[in-house]
Amino acid sequence: MYKKVLVIDDDEELLWLFETILNQEQIQTVTYHSGIPLADIIATAPDLVLLDVNIIGYKKSGVDICTEIKANKHLLHTPVLLVSGESDLNALAQRCGADDFIAKPFNIDYLMDKVKKLLT
Repeated sequence: MYKKVLVIDDDEELLWLFETILNQEQIQTVTYHSGIPLADIIATAPDLVLLDVNIIGYKKSGVDICTEIKANKHLLHTPVLLVSGESDLNALAQRCGADDFIAKPFNIDYLMDKVKKLLT
């Protein structure tokens, strides 16, 4: 059975990269180049959310979205992996309850190790 990963990032090239590498691992991806309302995340029913912290052009940050995910009874146990270039990423991940984080730029193998760990 396929796992489903929701990827939210404002960088279209990174979305393509995420989709490509995840699909090679037989992981279904749903990508958004902007933020996404909580109701749509619930409807997507992801097994994991890869989330950028700064989403240009969206009213909420990735930290806000992560906080909403972790406070929602339908998504409470859905792992969130913050992927960002922010220097205080560890503190941001702790603040919103993210399960893990990875700094941009990242090593693809390192990213996939984290993704696989969170999907098990």
